[in-house]
Amino acid sequence: MRTESDRWLGALFHGWVELLTLFGILLVALAIIGWCYNRGFRPAERGPLISWPLLLPAYGLVLLLRHMHDDLWSSMIIAGGLVLAGLLGRCNWPRGLWVPVMLLASLLGLGLNLSAIILSVIIALVLLISGRNR
Repeated sequence: MRTESDRWLGALFHGWVELLTLFGILLVALAIIGWCYNRGFRPAERGPLISWPLLLPAYGLVLLLRHMHDDLWSSMIIAGGLVLAGLLGRCNWPRGLWVPVMLLASLLGLGLNLSAIILSVIIALVLLISGRNR
């Protein structure tokens, strides 16, 4: 007979709770990266903290990679996502964040959470150190 805590821990790592957890991780990472990106701009030039047109394709990439377990398909999905991010990054705001966020989403989708955290820290540090072109 399983205890109540075993049932909750089992639900945490399977199903919809895992998807909500991945969405929360991606949302927090985008909030930190968005704050670092907006830091150098004047208040009139700043955009939103979390860009919804950036969040939704990134989460879609996470969901797609979570359900594909073949290495060939996963690599093709990541390559397609990065090409799409490069194309969308040319015309949508924030211009410089599309490719790094898609890389972050692909790491989360593959289940490499520690690598995703390290990449988030590196992106935030680069955005904090870099200067802004006006």
